[in-house]
Amino acid sequence: MKIITSPAKLMNVENSTDFLRSSTPKFIEQAELIQSHLKHKSPKYLSDLMEISSKLADENWERNQKWKSKPTSKESAPAMFAFTGEVYRGLDAKTLDKNAVDYLQKNYRILSGLYGLLKPSDKVMLYRLEMGRNFEFEGNKNLYEFWTEKVTELLNSEMKKNEVLLNLASNEYVKVVDRKKLNHQVIDFDFYEMKDGKLKTIVVYTKHARGLVVRFCAETNAKNLNDVKAFNYDRYRIDEEKSTDTKLIFTR
Repeated sequence: MKIITSPAKLMNVENSTDFLRSSTPKFIEQAELIQSHLKHKSPKYLSDLMEISSKLADENWERNQKWKSKPTSKESAPAMFAFTGEVYRGLDAKTLDKNAVDYLQKNYRILSGLYGLLKPSDKVMLYRLEMGRNFEFEGNKNLYEFWTEKVTELLNSEMKKNEVLLNLASNEYVKVVDRKKLNHQVIDFDFYEMKDGKLKTIVVYTKHARGLVVRFCAETNAKNLNDVKAFNYDRYRIDEEKSTDTKLIFTR
């Protein structure tokens, strides 16, 4: 069983762990290629591309100037600890024990607009480049065009026969996985909150829940879908009636 999530815009490279030996991302040369183009883009271009304020654009322009493929430990952090958005608040990796971290190193991957696909231990620097942005370079109209075949092939090579892929990534990011060429079943997830007698999707809660599922799988050493269906953190419960063979629905 493999698990994928999106990265996060919020990052902190001061976070780390003694449980993982840092590693180099599989696609570091490709990341270097992307950065060689990003580095020459103006703050105004970055602001327009990512629809961010001029302050954030300036900040990310500086990040692009400092980025390197072989960062020091002070300039980088293991990917699972570097991202700090809502999914990663749910995961709360810094409070996991060694067995849980080992489980995630083996089974968990993070999709990335810059790095393609990351292991928890892969060193990353501060960056911002969402997968869904129409960043054109080297004849590619966007990042999907550049990454889809590479990411899908890597997932296929890492997964064993009959393994399933738990998709806890956003639609923006999971689109980079070519489901037709992936030799494994993808299991999607939805999370609903009961509000005023109706089930509603609340984005921030959904993101948090995705991280909680990753944490649950690590802490319980989940090996199959039945194990995953037992997910019960933060009062979530499986809705067997609404769930299907390819989508698990959790409500609270």
